[in-house]
Amino acid sequence: MTLSIYHSLTFHTLHLSLLHLIVDGICACGLMLMSRYIISDFEANAMIVLYNILAFGTQPLTGKWVDGSGSASEKLKMAVVLLACGASVSLLSAYFTVLSAVVGTIMLGMGNSLFHVYGGKCVAVVSRYDIRAMGVFVSTGAVGLAIGLGFSSPMLMVYFLLALLALSFLHLYIVNKQNITIQAQRYTGNSTNAEQSSAHGSVPFLYLACLMLVVAGRACIGEAVPSLRTSLQSMSAPMMMVVVSLVVMVGKAAGGFLSKRWGVRRVFTFSMLLSATFFLMCPWHDGLVLATLILINLSMPCTLYLATKAVPGREGWAFGLLAMAILPGFLIGFLSKDNVTCQSLLVPLVATVLLESFLLLYMRERRWQVLAASVVINIFTNVPLNAFIMSYSITSPFYIIGLECVVVAVEFVGYWLVLHDRHRAFKYSVLCNAFSAVVGFLCQLFTGSLYC
Repeated sequence: MTLSIYHSLTFHTLHLSLLHLIVDGICACGLMLMSRYIISDFEANAMIVLYNILAFGTQPLTGKWVDGSGSASEKLKMAVVLLACGASVSLLSAYFTVLSAVVGTIMLGMGNSLFHVYGGKCVAVVSRYDIRAMGVFVSTGAVGLAIGLGFSSPMLMVYFLLALLALSFLHLYIVNKQNITIQAQRYTGNSTNAEQSSAHGSVPFLYLACLMLVVAGRACIGEAVPSLRTSLQSMSAPMMMVVVSLVVMVGKAAGGFLSKRWGVRRVFTFSMLLSATFFLMCPWHDGLVLATLILINLSMPCTLYLATKAVPGREGWAFGLLAMAILPGFLIGFLSKDNVTCQSLLVPLVATVLLESFLLLYMRERRWQVLAASVVINIFTNVPLNAFIMSYSITSPFYIIGLECVVVAVEFVGYWLVLHDRHRAFKYSVLCNAFSAVVGFLCQLFTGSLYC
C-alpha cells in the first residue's frame, strides 16, 4: 500500500468516524429535546424503546438493502435526509404534539440504522477488511452519545446538523471523485472454513450466532452489574459522561490496533476472558469498572471483523446482525439489574458462558457447534445449580464441588452428543467447569458472594 493510498484511507476512515460521532450525537440530542416536552414518563420511555428498536433492530434489514443493488451513495443521502428531518422535528418539538415526537423518533431511528450499516460496510470494503479502520469507526459513537445526552440544547443540535450536512456532502464528493464503490466486494485473502463456505453461497449461521451471543453478553455486562451502574450514575456530570465515553472509545480503537499486531484470536480471547473475570470482581472494587469497560471493548472490532469476513459481499448485513444483538443483551441486563434473584442467576450464567466459550476458542476448537452447545448446556446446568445454592444458602466448598461434579457429568453428555467423541467431550467439560469454578471461588474470596 503506497503512502498516498494510506493517507487517503486514513482520511476516509477518520471522516466516516467523525460522521459516526455526529450521527449518534444528533440522535441522543434529539431524543433529549423531544422528551423535555413529554409529561408522561411512560410516553418518554416508550419513545426511547421505539428508537432503540428502530436504530438497532432494523439494521439487518437496512444492511441487506445497502448490500443489494443500486447506488450506496443514494442510501447515504436517504439516511442524511431522515436524520436532518428528525433533528428539525426535535428543534420544533415545543410547538407540536406527542405524535410529532413519535414521527421524529422514527426518523432518527431509521436514519441512524441506515447510516451505521452504510458506514460499517464502506469502511470494511474500502480498507480491505483492515481491523484498525473498523475499530476506529465503531469507537466514536460513544462520545457522540455522551455529548448529545450531557449537553443537549437547541444550539448544539444546530451545530450537529450543520456538521452532518457539511461532512456528508464532502464524503459524497470524495466518493464520486475517486469512483469508490462498495458493492459486491469479495475478500481474496486467506479464508477460514466459515469464509470458504460463505463463498459457495451458504451462510455460517452457527458461527454468526456465536458472535451475536458475544455481542449480547457484552451489552448485558454493561447493565447487569450493580456497581457498574452505580459508579457510572455517580459520574452524572456531563464532562464525566464524556470522560467515560472516551474510555470506551479508546478500548474499541485499541482493540483494532492490538489485533493487527498480535492477532485477532489472541486479542479476542484476552479481552473476553479478562473482562468476564473483572466483571465478576466489579463489586469488590469500583476501580475495576473502567478496566472492565476498556477490556470488554477491545473485542468490539474483533467481532465486527470476524462477522464481515465470514460473509463477504454482505458486510452491511453482518454489521446489522451484530448491532441487533446489542438490543436483547441490553434489555436482559436492564431488566435484571434491580432483581436480586435474577441478578444472582444471570451474572454467573453470563460469566460462565463467556469463560467457557473462549476457553474452547483458545483450545482451537473449530466446531462452532460446541460453542453454541456450551451456551445451551450452561442454561440448563448452571442456572439450576446457582438457584439451588442460593435457595438453600449453601456455603460448604465440598458440597459445592460435589454439585460441580454433577454439572461436569451433565455437560460431558451434552458435548458427547455434539462431538461424538468421549475423550474430547470429557476434556471440554472438565476444563471448562474447573476454570469457571476457580474464577467463582476467587470472586467469592474477594467479594463474599458466590459466582460459579
